[in-house]
Amino acid sequence: MEVLIVLLIVALVTVLSVVGLRSFAKTDLRNTASRMAGSIRYLFDRASTTGKVHRLVLDFDEGKYWAEVSDDPFIMAGGKETDETRQKEAETIAKEEEVKREAAEKEAFFGASQIPSRYVPKPFVPKRAKFGTFRETVVKPVTLKSSVLLDDIYTPRLSKPMDAGRGYLYFFPLGMTEAAIIHLSDTQHETFYSLVVHPLNGRVSIKNSFVEPNLGEQVDDAGKVVVQ
Repeated sequence: MEVLIVLLIVALVTVLSVVGLRSFAKTDLRNTASRMAGSIRYLFDRASTTGKVHRLVLDFDEGKYWAEVSDDPFIMAGGKETDETRQKEAETIAKEEEVKREAAEKEAFFGASQIPSRYVPKPFVPKRAKFGTFRETVVKPVTLKSSVLLDDIYTPRLSKPMDAGRGYLYFFPLGMTEAAIIHLSDTQHETFYSLVVHPLNGRVSIKNSFVEPNLGEQVDDAGKVVVQ
């Protein structure tokens, strides 16, 4: 009888501990969703008032997110973004950097060879928008707690939800962002929070459930469905 009582107490303590840990995990998940929603809203307003393109960077592999800003004009590529297009884009950027490096080496060589009359043509490299770290303390880099997972992001420019590498949510001048759904979950994938971003006003609806993106829809710049 005494052994049974001890086992019952141990089982009760274990159950209470598990329930308590899950409660803490849900609190962390809810707080993370609220904080990220506030960051999204702030970046929307900041892009509108400064006239600069901002973006929220989601690092799925490291479980982090932060903000970046660019002073350069930025045009989003057309068509659906896939793993293949991202790979090609990375290869193109690498080639452009190699061309720049070779041009700099040639310029340094001919500049030191004392032949001022010789013209050395430079290869054309298209200028890309450069994004730098957003330095305002309102939106600081955030590392998610171990009980929270950055699950995925979906925007209409993606062919499917992105859950690896780095995903981006862009904010443009004149009050516009991408329609998006960001999913956060606990480590067991039992509890989900969905952040639904509205493109015209930057408002974020937080849903305590998994909101399925409609992958069959295409939308225009105003977020309206143009193809079913």
